[in-house]
Amino acid sequence: MYKELAKISARPGVFSIYTADTLWTQPHLATQMLRFHLDSDTELASRPVEAIDRVVDWIDRSFGLDGTSVSDLGCGPGLYARRYAERGAVVHGLDFSQNSIDYAREHNAFSSGSPTYLVADYLKDQLPGKQDLITLIYCDICALSPDQSRTLLGKVRQSLVPGGRFVFDVFSMSAFEGVADAVTFGRNFMDGFWSADAYFAFKHTHRYDDDAVSLDRYTIVEEDRTWEVFNWLQYYSRDTITHLLKQAGFAGVEFTDGFGSDPSDASAFGVVASV
Repeated sequence: MYKELAKISARPGVFSIYTADTLWTQPHLATQMLRFHLDSDTELASRPVEAIDRVVDWIDRSFGLDGTSVSDLGCGPGLYARRYAERGAVVHGLDFSQNSIDYAREHNAFSSGSPTYLVADYLKDQLPGKQDLITLIYCDICALSPDQSRTLLGKVRQSLVPGGRFVFDVFSMSAFEGVADAVTFGRNFMDGFWSADAYFAFKHTHRYDDDAVSLDRYTIVEEDRTWEVFNWLQYYSRDTITHLLKQAGFAGVEFTDGFGSDPSDASAFGVVASV
């Protein structure tokens, strides 16, 4: 038992193990994530409706959605993509969760101008071309390793028309200040989130000061198997995200606040990168 506990509490190398697809493609977890997406009382998968509406309002005021070609990466059940389309945008929503895309297709159909929803991995699959605007909301880029971020930014830049913009948000260094090493354990931890069957789960949080990265490592112990999920988060300052974008070939970088549930929340900030 001691060796097993020592193993699951060990501090892995930064971004050395990547399991993000498990949350969105394993059937039980995909159902749970969709439920959280649609629950405005929790921020485990999306922000409250008021925050979503505020961001979409800002995007519309800033760039004009009517007649604009927009790709929403990691669109989930279409919370943003549907709102873009309602304002006249020509929208593609991409997500690698079949469960989320099925929901989006069923519940976000209009008489005309419905978003086109695609099951796709934006790190691997081709993105729609000639886009005026590409969005990636809820700090999704923070879950990517530096290499994955560079891959994504290269694909986004190639998909945008000249003068096109990439709008996304990132966790700030002030959010990183609140991260501390910790461990939590429980039976059916997180109210049965991890499995429909009985289980025990450990959550180890690791803070990597030199890299401005945190890890929530979940170890789920069921009767017939033990498995893990690694949730990595990269935190950025305005300087570090600007450096990353400039390396990827973006011409301009601007910042905005107000993406969080509370408009004054400093834990995340919005980024506009132009080509």
